[in-house]
Amino acid sequence: MKMMIGSFSVMAALCLACSPVAASASAAVGPGPDSGPNSAAVPDAAAVAAPGINHVYVVLDRATFDAIRSSDHLARLLGPPDGGLPDYGPPAADADRVFFRGQHSYIEFFAPENRFKEPVGKVGLALAHDHDGDFDALERTWRTICGSDLRLTSAQWRRHNPPVPWYEAIQCDGTASGPHLAVWAMIYRPEFHRWLTSGSPARHEITRRAVLAARPGAGEARFDVVGIEMELAAASHDALTGQLQAAGFQREEAAAGTYLRGDGWTLVLRKVSTPPRLASITLAVKGTETQGRAMSPLPLGSAEARTSGAEMLRLHFGRTGESRAGTASDMNGERASHQ
Repeated sequence: MKMMIGSFSVMAALCLACSPVAASASAAVGPGPDSGPNSAAVPDAAAVAAPGINHVYVVLDRATFDAIRSSDHLARLLGPPDGGLPDYGPPAADADRVFFRGQHSYIEFFAPENRFKEPVGKVGLALAHDHDGDFDALERTWRTICGSDLRLTSAQWRRHNPPVPWYEAIQCDGTASGPHLAVWAMIYRPEFHRWLTSGSPARHEITRRAVLAARPGAGEARFDVVGIEMELAAASHDALTGQLQAAGFQREEAAAGTYLRGDGWTLVLRKVSTPPRLASITLAVKGTETQGRAMSPLPLGSAEARTSGAEMLRLHFGRTGESRAGTASDMNGERASHQ
């Protein structure tokens, strides 16, 4: 597959799986139709396997980033955060991002002063496939609806000599290069897994779960991302809905918004006239802390963690600068009961 270089902001978004990275891409894709996004007839979604979610990132205000990073209770629920590649060690004192990693997916939280200069409130959604055939089918589908806005990249982990092939990614620039939201799809390269595991048997394909399980000292993965809610302007809502429906997502309209059901997760989009934002992330969590009991809301700056049914945890995000009711001391009893 031949690759084109993505825009800086999206390439930055694509490089979010680890510590400082230089992603490389080789030119260039053959010319596509000279039409804009969604101008062609939408392909039959039934012919395309819906993607899963690889990871979601969000840029937080300082108070929320610090609260999430330092929350012992959240670490007990989700597992301890890490600082990314090359060793997935604990975040450094001056870290500008922290990762929480699950079985098939992970979350990345950015500080307001971050290496990619992404603005507070910016959200990235990395869709994912585990099989080359599904990824290639998605690329053909998005080429049909996005035309010359289709962009493909091939990333390498360059802090190794020679550089290690890392992942392939595709995007439609109309939904990947805005100031509020970046959406793309990716698939890991088996060479990256072999590098992580110091020479595991060669495979033609590699799954997200295998990559996450290969981390040194990974321990038990305790969660997966199963739901994301976002508020978007009408034009962005409509463009993304059409693109994802063509990608195999099942669409359903409800009072709460547009439900787009992918492989193991659901994206809910709501049209708003206020600034776009991430409203919540829902996690399926395994472990004694969420089984069969309600948890008092855990304030995390402008965010808040709450249980949402058996073995479900929801992270709610307020607007920048909002403070959730209560303080960390509200959780003292909860913390003591689980130590």
